[in-house]
Amino acid sequence: MSDDHSMVRVPTYIPSVDKILGGGVPAGSTILLLTEPGAGGPEFLFTSLVNYCREIKGDLPATKNARRPDTIYYITPKTSRPQFVEMMKQQFSFLNTIDFEGEILDKSVIHMDVGDVYFARTIVPLYWHSTKTISEHLMNLPPYDDYGGLAYLTGMVETTKENSVVFIDSLTPYLPYFNDYEKWQNLVFLMYGLSRAAKKRHITFVILLTTGILPESREISLGNAFDAIIRLVWQKSRESMSRQRQMYIEKFSGVLPLLSSRDIATYNVSISPETGFEISNLRRVA
Repeated sequence: MSDDHSMVRVPTYIPSVDKILGGGVPAGSTILLLTEPGAGGPEFLFTSLVNYCREIKGDLPATKNARRPDTIYYITPKTSRPQFVEMMKQQFSFLNTIDFEGEILDKSVIHMDVGDVYFARTIVPLYWHSTKTISEHLMNLPPYDDYGGLAYLTGMVETTKENSVVFIDSLTPYLPYFNDYEKWQNLVFLMYGLSRAAKKRHITFVILLTTGILPESREISLGNAFDAIIRLVWQKSRESMSRQRQMYIEKFSGVLPLLSSRDIATYNVSISPETGFEISNLRRVA
């Protein structure tokens, strides 16, 4: 990728990905991480988080031509804070060698559990997703919206620190709230608006979405609202029953035209306990 010093980049903290992107992604980008089930979407986010911690602790060299984000937010309705900590420590032994909860969590890495507002009007019992009493839950419950709390979630943009990165894991649980046409249009409008807000406040968003749930036309419509689409897929071998995870950049406004032809490729993905998510060059696609 050619040098462009006028573009402030933010590392993905996946070295093999940052290498082809010239150090990282433009600050303020909105990135849709489209993943087939099991193809590596969550691992992409987790690896980024852990390597960010490594850089903070001096265990990983600072990424060249890129600026370290002030904070990384991990927003999800799926895991509580204790569950998140346990999951990360089980997957990445490095976190067991540092005081992750005392030095980094709630400071440089912020886990935001939006489960209470997501489950507020569902049949899910309170004790399944919260340790609060009913009275505590009702007193502290944020205003509900008709979208499972997604509008509330995006309202957090105003309180998010500038020059930060926000991971949303994921958009998939919210899709049942957007079945009818009018609500679907509101979701698309919301993503276009988020893109403008992201650039205004230099906040980079990476939003995970599982493929195969939305009709193709809706997936394309939603993807158009993002600056970038990174797609993670399974490739089946013709010679055997084995499968291989692969990644390719489907689009990236302002970035894809700057990539060298050898970097516009489909990449094999490997996931290991030590390094997490990594890619290696497979073959050129353009």
